[in-house]
Amino acid sequence: MGKTNERATAKHLYMGGKSQKEIAGLVQVQEKTVSGWVNKYGWKQEREARFIGKRTQEENLRKLISDLAAKAIRVENEMEIARGRDETDNFLSLQTELNRITDAASKWNKQYEAISKENKISLITYLGVMDQIFEGVRNYSPKLYMEMLDFQESHLTEVSLKLG
Repeated sequence: MGKTNERATAKHLYMGGKSQKEIAGLVQVQEKTVSGWVNKYGWKQEREARFIGKRTQEENLRKLISDLAAKAIRVENEMEIARGRDETDNFLSLQTELNRITDAASKWNKQYEAISKENKISLITYLGVMDQIFEGVRNYSPKLYMEMLDFQESHLTEVSLKLG
């Protein structure tokens, strides 16, 4: 395996969460080599952005809100049972718990909406990034760039309609 292939494989493994030691064994290079790649090419920052970024926060908040909704449903069912049994104290206690749950869900939902709004990418930003990518492809391989022209046009049109 050439160094470029080893490095590409190592990056894929690193982004997947493998340790540098594991990667060194799998790719059959020294751990020092993997460490050098991680530092030189900014893999650690990229991995952190992927795993600890705003999208992960969104997913965690969605799960938290979903769990709170399930808990609220459970408490509402218990309230109905307490009402049917004429257990006023239990009913009022459950109602207080339900109020706390729905208040927490509301606050977490506001946080989710704020993070979700931050994560939305504007059309101009997306087009700028894609222009940089296509320019990089053109510099790397003019032939490949020419082969991609139809794709570029259709992709950018599709995205413009979706985000614009």
